[in-house]
Amino acid sequence: MGTREAKKLDKQRRIEAAGMDEFLAHGFAAATVDRIVERAGVARGTYYLYYPDKDALLAVLLARVGDPLVAAVHAASAALSEGREPFTTYAALGEALSAVLQGNRDGARLLQREDRSRGPGGEAARAYSRALHALTRHILDDAVRRGILRAHDTHAVGLAIVGGVERLTQAWLDPFEGEPPLAPEQVTAELIGLFTWGLAAGRG
Repeated sequence: MGTREAKKLDKQRRIEAAGMDEFLAHGFAAATVDRIVERAGVARGTYYLYYPDKDALLAVLLARVGDPLVAAVHAASAALSEGREPFTTYAALGEALSAVLQGNRDGARLLQREDRSRGPGGEAARAYSRALHALTRHILDDAVRRGILRAHDTHAVGLAIVGGVERLTQAWLDPFEGEPPLAPEQVTAELIGLFTWGLAAGRG
C-alpha cells in the first residue's frame, strides 16, 4: 500500500472511530457530522469524500456487527437443511454469535442502542433484528417438521429467542449495578440450550 492510500485509509478509520464514539455518546438522531469531524480531526469536506451523510456512516458501522450475526444464523440454517446434527449445530451457532459480539463490542452496543430508538437509526438497526427473527423462525419450523422440536408457535418463540439474546447481550455490555458478571459465551449458549431442550420433541 502506498503512502497516499495509507493516509486515505487512516482518515477513513478515524472518521469511523469518531462516528462510533459520537453515535454511542449522543445516539444517531442527535449526532452531528460537525462533531464527528471534530473528533476525527479532519475537515468537513474530507468527511463527504467517504460518506454522503451520517446515515451512510451508521449503515457501515451497523453492518460490521449485524452482517456477521445474520451470516452466522444463516449458515446454521443452511447446515440444518443439509441434515447436520441439530444440537451440535445449535451449540456451534451459539459460539459463532458469541465470537461476533466479543469481536465488536462497540458495534454490539450501537446495534442495541439504535434498535430501541425511533427514526432512521432505529429502522436500520431493527432491519437486523427482523432478519435474525426470520432466520430463527426458519430454523424452528425446520426442527418441528423433522420432529426434533415439538410443535409450538415459532413466531412467538423466535421473538423470544432474539429478544433474549438482545437482553443478555445488554446485561453483558452494561450490567446493572450489583449484578454478577455475565460471560460473553453465556449470552447465546444458555438461551439456545434453554429453548432447544425445553422444546425438544417428547417434552411438554
